[in-house]
Amino acid sequence: MDFFLLWLIFASVQLAATMSPGPAFIVATRNAMMYGRRAGVYTALGLGLGVGAHVVFVLCGLAVVLSQSVLLFNIIKYAGAAYLIFIGAKALLHGGKAAEIQTMQVGGQKSLSVFKAVKHGFLTNLLNPKAVIFFGAIFTQFLQPGMSSGVLVLYGTTSVMVEILWFSGLSIVLTHAKVRARFTAISGWFDRVCGGLLMALGVRLALSKLH
Repeated sequence: MDFFLLWLIFASVQLAATMSPGPAFIVATRNAMMYGRRAGVYTALGLGLGVGAHVVFVLCGLAVVLSQSVLLFNIIKYAGAAYLIFIGAKALLHGGKAAEIQTMQVGGQKSLSVFKAVKHGFLTNLLNPKAVIFFGAIFTQFLQPGMSSGVLVLYGTTSVMVEILWFSGLSIVLTHAKVRARFTAISGWFDRVCGGLLMALGVRLALSKLH
């Protein structure tokens, strides 16, 4: 198959997976809507770094070790579940607070530091055990033994950039002035809903049998 076509298929599969609703989508959406465009974009950067970590795991062969070790896989699974429940509980408790609504109304740019925004995104993807399975599967399908390091870097970079660009674009759209103006009245409920969903995803992850 033509190299460009194969890469295009890979990028399309990666984009479809990135666009599917999940913890990354909820975290990116919440941070953008509650704290502003800057926070949303930095969260997207963190999500991309989390993907980059999984790409490194795959290329170094660590993904196989993680997927085959029940202990290591469960450590990631329960750590990921605990993190989702933790940030979900924080969102649930903070929802509707006057201070957060006021901050959101003036732009919310300083209410979430760059470090915290990046951390939210990075840990959300890093501690997602489904990502271990997904990247192990997709790279096995598209990468063949003997491929040059340049090709490996291209595919890895594609995965990272698709994640960053999609969620950055989503943050930009969601923080458009007209969207934010309509969002003001429901910001408290939105935060509570996001928190509830993240906690539900965390519980579901903890109870799931992925291995």
